[in-house]
Amino acid sequence: MRERVAAGWDELFSSAARGMRFSAIRRMSALIEKPGIISFAPGQPSPETFPVEEFREIVADVIAREGAAAFQYILTRGLAPLLSAVREYAAAKGMPSQPSEVLMTEGSQQGLDLVARVLIDAGDVVLVERPSYIGATSAFRAAQARMVGVRLGPEGLDLDHLRERHRAETSAGRRVKFLYVVPSFQNPSGISHSLPARRALLDVARELDLLVVEDNPYGDLFFEAQPLPSLRSLAGDARVVYLSSFSKVLAPGLRTAFILGPDELLAKVEIAKQSANLCGSGLDQRILLGCLRGGLIEDQKARIRPYYRAKRDVMLDALAREMPSGVAWTRPQGGLFVWLTLPEGTDAESLLEAAVAEGVAYVTGAPFFVDGGGENTMRLTFAREDAPTIAEGVRRLGRVVRADVTSDRASSR
Repeated sequence: MRERVAAGWDELFSSAARGMRFSAIRRMSALIEKPGIISFAPGQPSPETFPVEEFREIVADVIAREGAAAFQYILTRGLAPLLSAVREYAAAKGMPSQPSEVLMTEGSQQGLDLVARVLIDAGDVVLVERPSYIGATSAFRAAQARMVGVRLGPEGLDLDHLRERHRAETSAGRRVKFLYVVPSFQNPSGISHSLPARRALLDVARELDLLVVEDNPYGDLFFEAQPLPSLRSLAGDARVVYLSSFSKVLAPGLRTAFILGPDELLAKVEIAKQSANLCGSGLDQRILLGCLRGGLIEDQKARIRPYYRAKRDVMLDALAREMPSGVAWTRPQGGLFVWLTLPEGTDAESLLEAAVAEGVAYVTGAPFFVDGGGENTMRLTFAREDAPTIAEGVRRLGRVVRADVTSDRASSR
């Protein structure tokens, strides 16, 4: 009977639903989030950075001034004063816009989902970095896109590979809808596109008449030099849709992000948003408006950069001490992630159980590759644990990796 019921449901599901998959990170959570585990897995800002007292004051001020109106519906595009404040915020980053070119979303993830729903027909091609952010690829997969990976190097995309993949797809009669990139401190790799790579990418986008969707949740978490300009600020006549969020600077519980894009696109996104949730949280948006007007966001940036930089340094120093030869890792200049590459033939997923037994966890790298590969990679975050715990976690992880590498070398003799 159960088998017949399950089969019946399968017949009722849409083709898009049948293609949906649980996030690999969420699926691993039962294993990697056990009590007592040192976890380098969750890509979450540290709650130690959340400005709780300032939030309390802003909320009290909002309620005192606006009363019940603070809890009413707002326009789908967002609270009008906040839209103006976000336009000013973006303009200060070199991205001026018209009122019709900005829209608020409930986190960047909703923005990615809405853009996918508006742009993608089943079978359309989306070009993504290898590796790429799982949340984005999940949204594109739900829209039934065909995702094609483009190699990501230490300075940015391999543009010859981009041309090659684009040519192959169009020659096969498939429509390439856009290229999705996270050019600053990428999740999962921590890699940033250099300034020459950004300009060259935009040149190729013009050459191929290719829309670029730029996702920038980490750009304000820079640790070294000043941040590089966004693709949108450099775009000129290239077409770039820009998504960003305040969650990594303020707190992820404030589900307020934004999209900058052409008015034709955002008019459709607004309609799609109406069918998804009608409007965002007026209270969240009023809190964010208070943060922008009161200077809290800039204060937060100045406070959390050294906080995360110190944690990054601890992790990089520990990796240098604990990892055997043949293991490599990125050295991010910002963001929350380090990407570790094990020797060829090593399987990061098969090591995970041994790592958890040692009391340390990570996210395996293969799920970040839309077209296979990455089995010998893992993502580590330094955001969650404190400095001594990071050092101890890397020591435990190094012990697991050394044991596996030593075993492999012995068996190959």
